[in-house]
Amino acid sequence: MAYRSDNATSATLLLRLRDLDDEEAWNEFVLRYTSHLYRWCREHGLQESDASDVTQDVLTKLVTAMRSFEYDPRRGSFRGWLKTVTRNAVRDLGRRWRAGVGTGDTQCNRFLNEISGPEPLSELASEIESQYEFELLAEAESRVKLRVKPETWTAYRMTAIDQLASTEVARSLGITISAVYVAKSRVIKLLREEVSRLDPGSMNGNAREDDK
Repeated sequence: MAYRSDNATSATLLLRLRDLDDEEAWNEFVLRYTSHLYRWCREHGLQESDASDVTQDVLTKLVTAMRSFEYDPRRGSFRGWLKTVTRNAVRDLGRRWRAGVGTGDTQCNRFLNEISGPEPLSELASEIESQYEFELLAEAESRVKLRVKPETWTAYRMTAIDQLASTEVARSLGITISAVYVAKSRVIKLLREEVSRLDPGSMNGNAREDDK
């Protein structure tokens, strides 16, 4: 069965951002990631008004950087590219702010030193990366669910997502324990294939749980 990864009604938000003309996706990105950035600013010591200003500045930098950066899947995964762009957007903002405020504003400089450090940048980039991975897996799951029998999908969902014991799943579905393991393994394999198809630069697709 063929899929169109550029279908705006089914592709994940961050995959749709590869299309610079998809205004709906860009507006949704700004709306969705405002809360992530705002919370990050507040956690690193900014008051509400300042956190709002910084959030808008970082979003503007991030969107500008993403719009002008040509993603090449041969150079790595989209999640890795997004993480790099996020870090660079914050660093660029820090350099611009320092040039504007000089060295006399102690509070501002303290904040700039804080957010420009490796740990805060890693926190923000990882949060955005995690959101991307969640959306990527959700899209892969929606596709795989259409390709397998309902019983196979239910066995996967109950074990990998609901974290129920295989014996309980087998009893609930009226199948053998080995059939539960086979169903789970099959779905995980298909999920990895779909994740790799959606994000060609990804080394391997991560399902919700390793196939054990």
